[in-house]
Amino acid sequence: MTTEDTQLDGLTDGQKYLVEVRAVDAFGQVSTPASATGVPGPGDPAWRTGLTGLLDDFPDDSSLRADTVGSSWHLSGYRGCVDLGARASTEIGLPIDLGCGADEAVLRARRPMTLTSSTSDPMLGRVAVLTDAAGPGGRLTLDLVPGPADRVGPDSALPAGTIRGELDDGGARVLPGGSFVAAPGPRGAGALHLVELTVSATGVTLSQDGRVVASSSVVPTWRDAWVLIGVRGPEGRRVRIHLASAGFTGPPGPVPQVVETPVSLATRQVLDPDAIAPSAGIVRRPLTTALSARLIVTMAVSPGMEVSSTRIQLGTYSLPARPAVLSDGVVTVIADVPRALLGANGPDPLTPLVVRAAGAGPGALVQESYLELVPAPDGSPRTTTQPARTDRQRPTTDALPTATLTLGDSAGHPAETPTEGRLVITVTISGVTAQWDTGALEPVAGFQLWLDGRMVAALPTGGTAGGRYAIPVTATPGDHSAEIRVFGTATGRGSTLTQFAVR
Repeated sequence: MTTEDTQLDGLTDGQKYLVEVRAVDAFGQVSTPASATGVPGPGDPAWRTGLTGLLDDFPDDSSLRADTVGSSWHLSGYRGCVDLGARASTEIGLPIDLGCGADEAVLRARRPMTLTSSTSDPMLGRVAVLTDAAGPGGRLTLDLVPGPADRVGPDSALPAGTIRGELDDGGARVLPGGSFVAAPGPRGAGALHLVELTVSATGVTLSQDGRVVASSSVVPTWRDAWVLIGVRGPEGRRVRIHLASAGFTGPPGPVPQVVETPVSLATRQVLDPDAIAPSAGIVRRPLTTALSARLIVTMAVSPGMEVSSTRIQLGTYSLPARPAVLSDGVVTVIADVPRALLGANGPDPLTPLVVRAAGAGPGALVQESYLELVPAPDGSPRTTTQPARTDRQRPTTDALPTATLTLGDSAGHPAETPTEGRLVITVTISGVTAQWDTGALEPVAGFQLWLDGRMVAALPTGGTAGGRYAIPVTATPGDHSAEIRVFGTATGRGSTLTQFAVR
């Protein structure tokens, strides 16, 4: 491990274990072990008290199944990039595989959280999530949105009234108007932590493992809000994230008895009202067994776009699409499908299917689109809009730490474009994000530095998990390339290539 925080899975409750920890320096020298004994158990369940609005321990993925009525969550994610993983026997919680290295998965509770008040308790509402999402390079967001939006953001464009708690490598924040309170404790890759967002009569606090890490004095004016849980892994890396539990306070409202089916628009681009639409649409089959239906689209807003004018063209129908909440960033719009398109009779196929809005520019792109249906009791089997289940297995070999290069002047100070002569290239080898892959790291035997296709340095490291090394080189004016080749003690090998220029 390369972080201070590591979780040991697959242990037996009540059995005593001896744990030894050794430090390894940048050249593979190993310290004498520090040891401790412990007995695993169920932990303190007190945080679960009061989560009466919803409490889900995700024993399986049934509460996310959008093809059966009664599911508790809508899962938003780019299909093919966000998948529900096959759970290994030692894994805890719902596994979400993020396979494209940049996408985010967002869970929206289908029922809203309702604030309550009591003369004996200043707390109005609380959201609690047990997850490893905010590990190294990852991010966790908890949003309270005064409308059933599937996604909101970015931070600079949250809808009015939205409260966001956020944890990542940069620290902890509560938006809007929040101030940093304390640095969060360590969060290792794959280690579960309890994160809570609490609303009171005096403001909002964000806590990690019972310790307040950020706060805001903003008090919401709404009584009901939809809970969104956003999880993201390190940029450019395929990772698996777990949700062990999630819930919130308030009365347990009814869960909408709906199912979902995906629809593919003729184009992801939001069109101007008068633009010519591509001749592609959808078949009407999902509507034949529906008592009612809505088209739900989440899209990015471009500058100058009039969100309130959004309409969805479905064949010859132009349906007004109301925003769940107004936003200048990402907005979810909802359009009711006319009853004339339900039942056995009606036009088929429905062409075209596009989204239109006045002032829509190139940045106005659809991120997600689906039909939400209230099915007839004898409805036929349906497809689902949620990400597919994947049997993609985690790597079985230990992950090799990765290297980054920093270019510096002759004194080692960072310089994007150094002057001619002596340079210092700083090589940083780290297993922090690599540890997401398997939870274990392959020791680094050594590395080579190549400059313009010629090896200029080779350094044995003796089996370290990481380190920082400053290597002086000489370079003439012009364009250059530097490459670090990292070698594991077993079979691992990786490289990092950087282009730079010298004045």
